[in-house]
This record gives sequence, C-alpha cells and structure tokens, in this order.
Amino acid sequence: MQAILQKGGSITRAAIKFTKVIALILLFFLLQTAVMPHLKFAGVMPNLHMVIIAILTVSYGKLYAFIAGAMVGILLEAMSYSIPLFYLIIYPVLALLCAQVFADMSDIKREMRRIREAQRQSELASEIKAPFMKRKIRIRIRRDSPYDLNPHLRILLNALMLVLLFEGVMLIYIAVAGVDLTINHFLRVFYAAAYTALCCLVMFPVRMWLGLYKRKRKLARQIEEEGLTTDRELLRSLAIVPDEAPTQKKRPFQLLKRKAKEPDLPGQDPVSSKDDAALASQEENNDEN
Repeated sequence: MQAILQKGGSITRAAIKFTKVIALILLFFLLQTAVMPHLKFAGVMPNLHMVIIAILTVSYGKLYAFIAGAMVGILLEAMSYSIPLFYLIIYPVLALLCAQVFADMSDIKREMRRIREAQRQSELASEIKAPFMKRKIRIRIRRDSPYDLNPHLRILLNALMLVLLFEGVMLIYIAVAGVDLTINHFLRVFYAAAYTALCCLVMFPVRMWLGLYKRKRKLARQIEEEGLTTDRELLRSLAIVPDEAPTQKKRPFQLLKRKAKEPDLPGQDPVSSKDDAALASQEENNDEN
C-alpha cells in the first residue's frame, strides 16, 4: 500500500481520502435509518448525520463539510417526500455555517490573531508601567487566540450546534404550521442534543481510521529529528552585521578646512614639526591627484 502511495503521489492520496469520506457518509446514513430507530431514548433518536458532518468539518475543513452536508441532504431528499428541497438546503447551509466557526482557521486569520494578541500584550504592559492611570474594564466575548481548540472538543461543540440549529428550524416550522409549542417539544430538543453528544464518542475510531493520529505522530517525529542544519556561511550571509567594516569615505572640500595646530611638546623641535606637517599635506595632495 505504501509503494502505491509513493508512486501515485498526491492524486492517489486524495482519491483514497475522498473514498473514505464517501464510505463514512453512507455508513452513518445506514446506521441512522436502520439501527437508530431501535435505540430510541425517551422516544428520541440521535442525529448521526450531524456527527459525521462535525467530524469531517474539524478533520478536513470547510470543503468536506459542504460535501458531507450536500450528500446527506441528497440522500434524505431521495428517501423522504415531506418538504420539497428542505433537506437539500438545510444540511449544506448548516454545515457551512458551523464550519466557519469550528474548522481550522486560515493562515491569514491566524496571523491577524497573533497581531491582535501582541497589541493586547503591549497595552497590558503599558498599563502596568502606569499604575496611577485609570484602567478600563474590558469584557471580551470574541476569542482572539491564534491557536485552535482541541479537535475533539470542537467536534462535540460542532455537533451540538448543528443539532440545536436543526431542531430550532424544525420548531419554527411547527410553530408556523399552527402547532402550539409546549415544554415537551423543548425537552425533546434537549434529549436529542444530549444523545447526539453521547454518540460523538465514535469520533475516536473514525479519526483513527482516517489516519489523523498517525499523521500527528509522524509530524512530531520529523520535528524532533530535524534540527538546525543551516551552515555557518549561510548564517553569516544572512546576518545584518558585515564581516569587515567599510572604509571611510573622504568628504569633499576637506582640504579647505584648517587643521588645528597641535601644541609643541617640550622636547620636540618646532622646525621638525613644521616639516612633518608639510610632508603630510603633500601626501594628501598626491592621493587626491
């Protein structure tokens, strides 16, 4: 298998990954339609479609979140005839909406958050240096950290948000249809969210089958094995400080400036000092010519 991957390159790996994603979506669809009706709790089933969408969103990003949502919507639209195009629209939209929050952030967004964090640290440092200034009370709701949350926690939160949004849309549809909402409807939403959160435990075998844990181990080994292998000559060429100091350029009209006369030493002949000064001026004229 490894030899095939090495020969095929990135196209083969992408094809294998896409095949695994399709197989997972079909497997979870069969589990939802054939197994989960026999495992009801308080008359409520978990939504495994939201679980697989959450796993693929955190594992592979926004593109696979849309693919998973679109495939689930197509399958449900082909199996049910209640509301035309309802599942085909609601699943991809919810998948993309939650992917904006729980998918891995882009490099640009990560750098922007690092800049904000540096600015916040500089502001805190300035407040510490000026203790007598009136400090402002700041309440931050938005998360500005440049690092992603734990992927398992993001999968759980993503699945919960998907279920709550889906059930909220269904409650709105029921209310518009003329049905009076009672406490039992909201209890069913709570039970469905809790049951779906419990079913999120399948993320561990799914991510293991996708090979995500092996990839992390390989990256950790590469980081440990790789060290500083830059040559000293390359480091010297990249350095800001030059090896040799540049020669000082002669300023124009330097001869027009009068030199300050040095005081004669007690044991020095004034005639010899004049001769030395004349020889020095003659050498400067020769250099300029």
